[in-house]
Amino acid sequence: KEEEYNTLVVPRGGEYMLELSDGTKVWLNSDSELRFPITFVGDRRSVEIEGEAYFDVAPDKEHPFIVKTSHTSIRVTGTSFNVRAYADEDTESTTLISGTVRINSGNEEFELVPNQHYTYNKNTGTNTVANVNTDLYTSWESGSFIFLNVPLENVMSYLSKWYGFQYSFEDEAAKQVRIGAYLNRYANMNPIIDMITELNLVNIKQREGILHISYKQ
Repeated sequence: KEEEYNTLVVPRGGEYMLELSDGTKVWLNSDSELRFPITFVGDRRSVEIEGEAYFDVAPDKEHPFIVKTSHTSIRVTGTSFNVRAYADEDTESTTLISGTVRINSGNEEFELVPNQHYTYNKNTGTNTVANVNTDLYTSWESGSFIFLNVPLENVMSYLSKWYGFQYSFEDEAAKQVRIGAYLNRYANMNPIIDMITELNLVNIKQREGILHISYKQ
């Protein structure tokens, strides 16, 4: 049999959970696409992701589960992990919660153990693996945003995909302002923007529907 594929598209501000034909559960974050077979056929289970997804893979040693992004291929048999691979961001990452994963990027292969975070930098072509608090990368699935010393550029990328707003940085210094916060994903956006402004490190002004962010001298 030949595999027939569906593509699930989740818009900005949306989220979705689905169960694949093998019992694997996938939680899709906003502004994400998942391409998957209606029924898995052959010796492997393969899907493609652009955006962010949390996978709880049904164990099956005879049929490895493979997640493909633009720059990596992630191979597992039964495990839980998070993948972030947005086309408009400079990095792709995989965060392992349980089990093991093998990641192929170009000619390099990396094997992760639980509580490790893999990052591929699109600009430099470099790969890094670090031990992390996985909640920082998976909290979106349970309704929160957790930022710990994160550049404002990354924070705005996260928030804009959920709340659906446009933004523009006026200078490099503003991008590098570091943010620490625990936010309710389902709260109104305005208090969150007010909180960032109250740090007194950047100016945020709205013009023609776009948030313009500049470093406060």
